[in-house]
Amino acid sequence: MKRILIIFGMLLVAFTGCRKLDENPANFISPENFYRTRSDAIAAVTAAYAPVRNNGFVTRNYAILGEITTDNMFPLPNNNDRVQLDNYVHTPTNGILRETWTNFYQGIAYANNVIDRVPAINMDENLRARLVGEAQFLRAFYYYHLVRLFGDLPLVTKALKSLAELEYPKRSPKADVYKVIIDDLKAAESVLPPTYSGADRGRATKGAASAFLASVYLTQKQYQLAADKAAEVMAPASGFGYGLWDDYADVFDIKNEFGKEAIFDAQFVSGPAGQGGNLIAFFAQENNAVGGRGFGSFQPTQELYDAFQVNDKRKAIFFTKGTDNKYYCNKWIDADAKTENQSDNNYPLMRYATVVLTFAEAYNEVHTPVDDNDAYKAINSIRQRAGLPLFSGLTQDQLRDSILNERRLELCFEGERWFDLVRTGLLESTLKAKGTANIKPYHVLFPVPQFEIDLNQNLKPQNTGYPD
Repeated sequence: MKRILIIFGMLLVAFTGCRKLDENPANFISPENFYRTRSDAIAAVTAAYAPVRNNGFVTRNYAILGEITTDNMFPLPNNNDRVQLDNYVHTPTNGILRETWTNFYQGIAYANNVIDRVPAINMDENLRARLVGEAQFLRAFYYYHLVRLFGDLPLVTKALKSLAELEYPKRSPKADVYKVIIDDLKAAESVLPPTYSGADRGRATKGAASAFLASVYLTQKQYQLAADKAAEVMAPASGFGYGLWDDYADVFDIKNEFGKEAIFDAQFVSGPAGQGGNLIAFFAQENNAVGGRGFGSFQPTQELYDAFQVNDKRKAIFFTKGTDNKYYCNKWIDADAKTENQSDNNYPLMRYATVVLTFAEAYNEVHTPVDDNDAYKAINSIRQRAGLPLFSGLTQDQLRDSILNERRLELCFEGERWFDLVRTGLLESTLKAKGTANIKPYHVLFPVPQFEIDLNQNLKPQNTGYPD
């Protein structure tokens, strides 16, 4: 799939899920004139993948909302929206929040088009079912990010058939949103293949659906379900072929993209087609030659760097020291990216190590720790690769804290930290310890973008703590 051109302009007008549009019907592309052939179906699904990588320019909003808002990173003070989020003084007018909301709802609109219209196309039944399953996975992916960021949401699960149907949806309780997410992931699981080959590599697989289901269950504190689902992904008999690379240098090496640790990525490919990435430039030192020119936009905290033990093998892979004697993220480096937007690096949104740590956490919540039980085996597989001593003799609380810390170290810069702190109830205490004086209990959700509320008053009331 990495070599498939992302197509935007050929689908029904996409909407954010919250606005009453007044476009000229002459510009409206009739679905009856598009959803007719096998090629139409494939193009529609391909377009539904686009918002995965378009979450901010070159996917940067994953890192901004998942890392800069935590004790892991801080922004260069040249962008007010990022500084607001870092200092927890963000408001409903924050541009990053609006961009994220709009992008993911566009993805939901694309997915709804596929789910509602592709089943009527006369084509190979197995391919048709797979394409619909991919769209169900993508809709779940988009809603899963949105519900954790914003809470109650407009729940839009039907394709728009005409401009006359545009309306002002209200926000549904997040429990209803999670039900749609789980139902979609289960449906995707039932039809998606375990692997792909050739140009289709990188599409959603059965394993990706299962891995995200495990994450959803963990977020909802359904620990037995989370452990069971993660165990399915980890089982050799699953046929997924996932595993940990022995050497950390192999985990993020471009030659190993779509390898045994990759489950679902935002994809980039260098070359003249305009599909290259530039996220490495945001992580690199300002005015560094990386990617043509480093921006220095996302910088690791010294505290994160110090959290890695001296003998942790990840430390040398994850960080590089700049000429200013500060440390910068070094996870995704493409030595061939000499100019802007030419990086070939994918950005991981779910990898096998995440599933292993999800299993360890969930299993520990439902079993009293016994040395070398399955929770220990899981987390120790991560520590062994890092060259660290194996855990033993911990209480359940100690093991819980150790697993969360291991998630921080293993998954740093991958957009997971904010979600982990919210999920475990540690956001406020962690950020206060960092020195973020403005953090409040209500910051476990972001505000609904004011732009959306201005278009649709049914989105009120605003999330607690933010101006209405």
